[in-house]
Amino acid sequence: MRAFGVELRRRREEQGISLTKLATLVNYSKSHLSKVECGRKLPSVELARQCDRQLNADGALAKLAPARESPEPRPDADHEGEVWTMHLRTDGSGGFHALGENASALFGGANMLSWPPSGQLAGSPVPVCPEGGATYERLLVELRHLGQASRPSAVLPIAATVTSALRTQTDAASPADRSRLLLLAARFAEYTGWMAQDLGNDDACGWWTRYAVALAEAAGDIEMSSYASVRAAEISLYRDDPLGVLTAACTALEKGGSPRTRAFAMQRIAQAHALLGDEPACMRALQEAADLRDRDGQSPRGAALGSATMRDPLAFTTGWCLFDLGRLKQSVEVLGAEFATVPDHAHRVRARYGARLALALASQKALDHACEVAEPTIAAARLVDSATVRVDLRRLARTLRRWHQEPMVRRMMPELASALHTS
Repeated sequence: MRAFGVELRRRREEQGISLTKLATLVNYSKSHLSKVECGRKLPSVELARQCDRQLNADGALAKLAPARESPEPRPDADHEGEVWTMHLRTDGSGGFHALGENASALFGGANMLSWPPSGQLAGSPVPVCPEGGATYERLLVELRHLGQASRPSAVLPIAATVTSALRTQTDAASPADRSRLLLLAARFAEYTGWMAQDLGNDDACGWWTRYAVALAEAAGDIEMSSYASVRAAEISLYRDDPLGVLTAACTALEKGGSPRTRAFAMQRIAQAHALLGDEPACMRALQEAADLRDRDGQSPRGAALGSATMRDPLAFTTGWCLFDLGRLKQSVEVLGAEFATVPDHAHRVRARYGARLALALASQKALDHACEVAEPTIAAARLVDSATVRVDLRRLARTLRRWHQEPMVRRMMPELASALHTS
């Protein structure tokens, strides 16, 4: 706290900027900035970056900012009622257990279901139905649609179970079928990792993503390994760790992969440079991402990795980079245009990017418009209950609190607070 305050005051005084003027430039009160300079109040990440931009500190102040808080933990299960636990093993076996007040009496009783029956896995190979793979592919599409309108806690068990079922069938499949089933299992495992991240469990996300890589490599596919590094970069991005983003994204580029995956990696690199305040490097990375995107062709081995909901993920990334670089007006123009193209049924995407658009609007004090965007965004966020969306909503709440006396903000804050505590 004190290191940031000392450096902030030194740079401000060197440039002959009064505390009153700086407060006006960054849209914070003079009293708040005074407490930050004296080390009595911790600066937010947003304040640190705004001060960095206004004082042309080239990232020096931003690097002193504290890391953003971790997503809120999930509450413990209610052990007074019945709780079901599911066990899955890589050989396809597993079981459900009913737990409650008399949990010890339930083990070994009628409330315990294990599969398959003893010795079944050791039997003769069973042919795989030719239509089975296509059915699973359609199931993945439908599951991703379900994930756009449901809580991750409802979707994750389904994805995990299908991953296990597919992995089981590979033991009895022909070499050609085995490769296809392993790739499908890898896709379900990767999506399970997405849902784990949305639950706020980055460790589980990492485990499922690594498992997806192992399944894909067993099928002779290296694309998932490169994409897994992109996912690691995204987790670092939500932790406000630009150096971690750069490390993971560069690893993705070193691994190769399709132009689409490398384009995602370059987008993460652009975002890291934006967090560091390096606009030229950010713009170069965005241009390279655009070049790679334009070179991308249809993957011959199934649906492409990454979001299939957004029309142009690069446009959203560009809008957010512009926000982090302090170019708020341009950020709003880009984010607003692309947000209008998101389908109404894609509640998860609308919650995530609606929160970012509302934040960009609020940061330039367009409060009426910010609240207009925030209202349906909050409704979508409560529906999908995403930990990653709550990260952006917390930033929005911190920004709106600076104008808590404004009528439209005062009406909005209770609903926003409720969405932040949904779990």
